Amino acid sequence: MLLIDGAKYELWTPQSEDEFERMVKEHSQDIFGEQSIYLDTKQKLKSLSGIGSIPDGYAIVFGDSPHWHIVEVELSAHPLHEHIVSQVSKFINGIKNPTIWAQITGAIYAEINGNEFLKLKVRQSIGQSEIYKFLSDLISKPPVLAIIIEKDTEGLKEAISTLAYPQEIKVVEFQTFIRRNVGLAVHAHLFEPLYKDVISVKPEVIPQPTPENSFIVVVYKSYIQFDYIGVWVKWKHLFPSSDTLVQLNTDMGVIEVLFYVASWGQGFGKGIGKWFRTHPELKPGDKLRITVTEPLKKYRLDIVK
Repeated sequence: MLLIDGAKYELWTPQSEDEFERMVKEHSQDIFGEQSIYLDTKQKLKSLSGIGSIPDGYAIVFGDSPHWHIVEVELSAHPLHEHIVSQVSKFINGIKNPTIWAQITGAIYAEINGNEFLKLKVRQSIGQSEIYKFLSDLISKPPVLAIIIEKDTEGLKEAISTLAYPQEIKVVEFQTFIRRNVGLAVHAHLFEPLYKDVISVKPEVIPQPTPENSFIVVVYKSYIQFDYIGVWVKWKHLFPSSDTLVQLNTDMGVIEVLFYVASWGQGFGKGIGKWFRTHPELKPGDKLRITVTEPLKKYRLDIVK
């Protein structure tokens, strides 16, 4: 049992692996860090001997030391050696094949290139580097294998440690607790993230002394370059939970802007460009204030003098 502010929470087990995968994807930045993206592209890893398996996802972590993860989402009900260890063994065999590197690179590049918001996130992270080349160089390096399981089984880490793999194989126990007599609608997660504290690529927020419905973001060069204003995760409850057109009251009047939402971040995108073009004086480091006038629908944007 988990006790939070006097409320009792009980351990909950996903009914299916698909349900668990959706939950992991939703919290991918909490697991891999804010400087990451998660893709559930189903690209087959096929070894030179023809034995292959399909991972549940890939995570790319940016920052000073970019690296990537092959992600396997598992339920503890699955047999340890017959299923989990066997799957990981196939991944290890598959990534020894240079042909697979190119296939994975192509699949991930297509996923990024087909999603404007995801492409912007990558651009913010790698600067002027060409996306395909960045991915190709990254994928040619051995990945970290990450097993995310709702309950760590006895002997799992020991069994995994016997596999012949030069890089890390990490196990994340991702537990979910639901509030007693309420159910999954009110829940809490307990897990150990796969990252250490790093400098975030999200906007700087100065929460004090601003009121609860107003906050400050810092302008990044990429915001001006790609017509975008990011919103830090702390404030996401004040915004739509999926891609939505919202009204933004500015010094040039009310404009409609598409608010993007993804597992790797959220912010104002399509439609904000015309506002940026009326303010050529804006430069990286300048501050903007966003005020919520009607949650989930209407906002105000001001330049902080």
